[in-house]
Amino acid sequence: MSTLPWTVERIREALASPSLARRFDDEMDRAQPDERPEIFAKWQRIAGGLRAVGDH
Repeated sequence: MSTLPWTVERIREALASPSLARRFDDEMDRAQPDERPEIFAKWQRIAGGLRAVGDH
C-alpha cells in the first residue's frame, strides 16, 4: 500500500475503470468550488477501497 498523498490522477488510476474515472471527472467538473473537497474525499474513499481489494 502506497503512502503517497492522493491526487486527482492517483484517484483516476486507482479506479481502474474508464467509466468510474468518467463519473469522478464529471462530478468534479460539475461541482461548485466549495463542494469539491467533499467529492474528492468521497472518490478517495472509493479508490482506496478498490486499491485495498486489489492488494489482496
